[in-house]
Amino acid sequence: MLNKSLVFRSCLLLAFILLPLAVTRDVQAKPNFRNYIDSLYPEAAAAGVDWETFEAATAGLKPNNKIIKLTKSQPEFKRSIGQYVEKRVTPGLIQSGRSMAKKYARTLAAIEKKYGVDRYVVLAIWGMETNYGGYIGKSDTLQSLATLAYAGYRGDYFQKEFINALLVMQQEKLSRRQMRGSWAGAVGHTQFMPSSFLKYAVDHNGDGKRDLWGSKPDALASAANYLRGNGWKTGDRFAYQVTLPKGVDLTGADDTYRNWIKRGVARADGGKLPNSGSATLLFPSGIEGLAFLATNNFMVIKSYNFSDAYALAVGHLADRIAKRASPLKGKWNVELPLNKAQRIEMQEEMKAAGYPVPRTDGRVGMEMRAVIRDYQARNNMTPDGHADQDVYKSVKKK
Repeated sequence: MLNKSLVFRSCLLLAFILLPLAVTRDVQAKPNFRNYIDSLYPEAAAAGVDWETFEAATAGLKPNNKIIKLTKSQPEFKRSIGQYVEKRVTPGLIQSGRSMAKKYARTLAAIEKKYGVDRYVVLAIWGMETNYGGYIGKSDTLQSLATLAYAGYRGDYFQKEFINALLVMQQEKLSRRQMRGSWAGAVGHTQFMPSSFLKYAVDHNGDGKRDLWGSKPDALASAANYLRGNGWKTGDRFAYQVTLPKGVDLTGADDTYRNWIKRGVARADGGKLPNSGSATLLFPSGIEGLAFLATNNFMVIKSYNFSDAYALAVGHLADRIAKRASPLKGKWNVELPLNKAQRIEMQEEMKAAGYPVPRTDGRVGMEMRAVIRDYQARNNMTPDGHADQDVYKSVKKK
């Protein structure tokens, strides 16, 4: 008897070989969803996905058109940074974090010892991502990723994540029904994308499975392993809120703590800055808002979610859970944040003008802030390194 799966695979591969011959230069029609999914099999197979996994995962798969609307309503980029932090770091989330710190004290201590990552930051990520497991998501992960991939959202990122999700299913022996998570494809208590799962997920409880859905120890240890893998420095805080003396030089934003102290910079809560190490002066909402000395660990948290608002909320929540910091002092600058298209446009204009822009993807990291400070200093603006409407408008006029 003929093996139907073998026949289908052979026909499918033959179609991919012959397809270019049938397409003329004038025909650029987008394939329908089903044909698009089928076209991913060769790439999935090259990555190590077997046919049985691919067939089980994609049988009856249909797009979810509601997901595309959700891409335009992410709170980290819609609210001002002050609004985001205040709405996320709540008394309830702080108190729940302290309860979880006691409940999982032994697990968290073991994780902190093994990975060298602050247990309270791990707790804060858990709290921020899923309210300590209160809601880990019910969306069909394969459907979500396939929909975003088909739409071309964020280039080919979600296409790669779709294939990574197939590998997770295969390696962990999961059914499509078990692959549930957020609308954007993140799974488990600490919301790992499939690529992060493959690279950083660990079996902390020793049951032979990397279970980020059912095992809190696995999920928390995986988050710690992720942070360590992205450069977490043991013993460093993520940042300190600080006050500045009048007339402080803002152009030299990277310095040692000892020099910051000499320059008159002090902690806003009255505590002492470290005697060793270095940090970068950061104005998340511009010179009119709050100021921080941010460490490399701030950028490590941003690797989890590339948003200043997210990193500040996680770090501050961790500090509040640990009772090592008081509420933030002062007022945020309420502003309309630049959207992604504006940030990209700003970067492209600066690059065209000869500034050493590291990348033109809309992301504003420490390197880009240094470029903005340079631009501001050359154009008689306060060099706070903040990408705001004033910088955007100034660049557009050049």
